[in-house]
Amino acid sequence: MKNKLKPLIKQAKKTAQKAIHQTLVAQLKETTAKFGAASKKLDKKIEKEAKKLAKKFAKDIKVDEAVLVKEPKAADMPKAPEPVKAEKPATVKTVKKPVAKVPAS
Repeated sequence: MKNKLKPLIKQAKKTAQKAIHQTLVAQLKETTAKFGAASKKLDKKIEKEAKKLAKKFAKDIKVDEAVLVKEPKAADMPKAPEPVKAEKPATVKTVKKPVAKVPAS
């Protein structure tokens, strides 16, 4: 039983780590953008440090084993989001005014 739980717990922690990393990066980049222009060097530093911090937080997370053991039912499974359809740009209708023809002489 324990052998089956170990990979599930590891996967849950890895998922939590990725989620923490993404939120940290997004919030830090947003905050730094308020104070000045973003740079590649700063973005790289944010990515690196956020990854380290997320790893530390994920290490201390306790995963509830009872939840992992339960078989998810089809109704409980989240459905994949439907793809977002790109909106067509508004088309402008041009109305051609009839031009009076000059009789040929």
